[in-house]
Amino acid sequence: MKNNKLLKISAVVIPMVLVGIMVYLFLSFQKRKEKTEALKNVPVFSLTTINGSSFTQHNLANDKIKVIVYFSPGCHFCQAEAEELSKNYQDYQNIQWIWVASEPLNEIKGFAQQHNLSNQNNIIWCHDKMAALYRKLAMNSIPYFLVYNKNNHLIKRNSGVIKLEKLINAADENK
Repeated sequence: MKNNKLLKISAVVIPMVLVGIMVYLFLSFQKRKEKTEALKNVPVFSLTTINGSSFTQHNLANDKIKVIVYFSPGCHFCQAEAEELSKNYQDYQNIQWIWVASEPLNEIKGFAQQHNLSNQNNIIWCHDKMAALYRKLAMNSIPYFLVYNKNNHLIKRNSGVIKLEKLINAADENK
């Protein structure tokens, strides 16, 4: 009798759990798809530069390719990316670089100075308070790169380490 009752309960509970899991996965997929769609054009954002001024999507250069780099000053991969940019900066002056981190402004500023990139006109160093942009864009790692063309359309996105040359080649191919 006990086994019969257990079978009846299992026959109801197991399908309900499976349907619940399927609904959850479907909704999660839809949410992720919406965030990916939002990346196709430069999103609305508001950041603070290391100089304390506001930086939004309206401050992006209209005549340049834009590379948004989400990083962490303590990340060894991010340090390698900054070092590569520092060494080859002369090759990338036609690009607007927006480096964004959620760490305190003084850490971001120190990172920029350490790599001799703090005083470059086309590199903007920004603080993302409470990692709002990171969450909004459904980023999933650091470093994270978004490359936009002159019309602010997404050309390439990359999660994790990548040679800057590959990013720029993708931008050049989509001119």
